[in-house]
Amino acid sequence: MRTWAIIPVKRLVEAKSSLSEALTFVQRRELVLRMLADVLNAVRDARSVAGTIVVSPDEEVLRSARASHALGIPEPNVGLNKALELASEHAVAKGATSILILPSDLPLLRAADVENIIAMASSPRGVVIAPSKDNGTNALFLRPPNVMDLRFGGESFPAHIAGARAVGIRPHIYRSITVATDIDDTADLPSVEAYGPGTRTRDFLRSLRS
Repeated sequence: MRTWAIIPVKRLVEAKSSLSEALTFVQRRELVLRMLADVLNAVRDARSVAGTIVVSPDEEVLRSARASHALGIPEPNVGLNKALELASEHAVAKGATSILILPSDLPLLRAADVENIIAMASSPRGVVIAPSKDNGTNALFLRPPNVMDLRFGGESFPAHIAGARAVGIRPHIYRSITVATDIDDTADLPSVEAYGPGTRTRDFLRSLRS
């Protein structure tokens, strides 16, 4: 079975406006690219992942993804869930039999998390969901890739659970601080300091204080 990872990224000009009181636009832009690099590194080091797609309307993001040997797919301004569906179709065309959708703002993600999530789905039809700290979805594994509708946005964790059950699948739930910790506001930044040694994100945040 071949798993492809899919990582959506917004336009850099829209990136992390919730951090605008603490970081300048240039700093927020760099933070987004550093977090994406950390996610791509974790996925690359996971042996169970056959390939990675980054889907974004931002050409700089796509160039960064391609430099990290990921496939960059332009998002045609169709909204998050539709963009993920288009990326999933690309993955299937490349031979994917399952997909793992990950946000780009998970700087604490580890290859072990990716492997553990994939390992939880042992049947031909499977769903694994990792919740965020605010009841969103920070990882969604689907086998096959179109096994259920995508419901990202807001409190999507219970929506994805309901969606899996609606197609007759009992979803597995993966809980880990390294996956649950996304960076939405300034209160999240200390977690990177505490749990993110060796990450490009932590190095960048520490450089801001020097």
